[in-house]
Amino acid sequence: MLRAYISPLGIGYGHASRCANLADRLMEEGFSVYFSARGDAYSYLKASKFEVLGGGDEILWKSKEDGSPDFWGTLKDPSILREFISQILEEKKNLEAISPDVVISDSRLQTLIASEYLGLPTVSVLNQPKLLLHPLIGRWRREILGKSLAKKVEFIVNSMITRFWAVSQATIVADFPPPFSISKYHTSGLPKALMDRLVFSGPLIEPKCGEEEGDIVLIMISGPEAERKPLISELLDFIREVPEDLRGLEFVISLGDPGDLKIEKLSDRVTTYSWLPNKWDFLSKAKVVVSRAGHTIISEALLCGKPLLLIPVPGQTEKIENAKNVQELGLGINLNQEKIKKDFFNHLRTLLEDDGFSKRAMEFRKRFSDWDFLGRAVSVIESVIY
Repeated sequence: MLRAYISPLGIGYGHASRCANLADRLMEEGFSVYFSARGDAYSYLKASKFEVLGGGDEILWKSKEDGSPDFWGTLKDPSILREFISQILEEKKNLEAISPDVVISDSRLQTLIASEYLGLPTVSVLNQPKLLLHPLIGRWRREILGKSLAKKVEFIVNSMITRFWAVSQATIVADFPPPFSISKYHTSGLPKALMDRLVFSGPLIEPKCGEEEGDIVLIMISGPEAERKPLISELLDFIREVPEDLRGLEFVISLGDPGDLKIEKLSDRVTTYSWLPNKWDFLSKAKVVVSRAGHTIISEALLCGKPLLLIPVPGQTEKIENAKNVQELGLGINLNQEKIKKDFFNHLRTLLEDDGFSKRAMEFRKRFSDWDFLGRAVSVIESVIY
């Protein structure tokens, strides 16, 4: 029996959830699957009843009060490099003990470096092969670097990162192929060494969308706790008072905290869930999906044909660019968190009243309805073994 070792990035639950889907398919194909994870990924996989090596904290950006990344504060922390090296050594120890036939690293450089050192067949899973740093550097240190130098810093960082990803024998981009990519700005202009071994599998999801109609506005707040809490606080401050013309809708809020299910009725039309174990039921009945602009929930919503109201984390360029691209595709609206109280219900009305959004979302769903995303990914993984 072939052994697959999977290590997802532990920031938020998106990487872990798609790796769990991939693990299920690999096991159906006869693989034994071993997980290594930290942070949120470890919690998610344990709650999903997988056996997981690791535990402990993932290396995270430091965050400001509004949830935005504190780039400068992170760089000044000398413990990060020590922890990074420590995690590489931990991954090396795990890999030596398991001796897998293939290593699957979902956005974790630590696993990729350890696997390359041991000479093991490796597949990278990504939706963000490069980083967009210059908007942040330019804003935070404009007076020191200036925009031009900030872009040069970004180029140097990305040259290093993409070289690491190119070490793997194959790279699965868990995104729709161009021109429908959600992470369009992070998957374009990649070096040839990476492009030559790159496959757009589509999101690692097996959609389970029903056809039943519903009147739900589904608000799914995902990501690390430091990113979730500011938005949760702002939403709960005003969403109890639903405007009269929207009171025919049911507002369902998932707080993104897996574990014991907790349900609280905030008003006759607003309910919070700590976690949605049956999220596909809610997605199927939703008229609009509201999210933090994480790649996984955007993909799930679009595969169910649902338009999106996206509220990206301030200063988090991956989610900001995801939201901008969804808006450019006419599949949703990008809402700045600073304007949430003023614009939330107005933007929601636009998505409900302009049927162009729902029509385009349904067209998107139909376009990819015959794709076996997980099957495409498994084929790539098997290609580096045989």
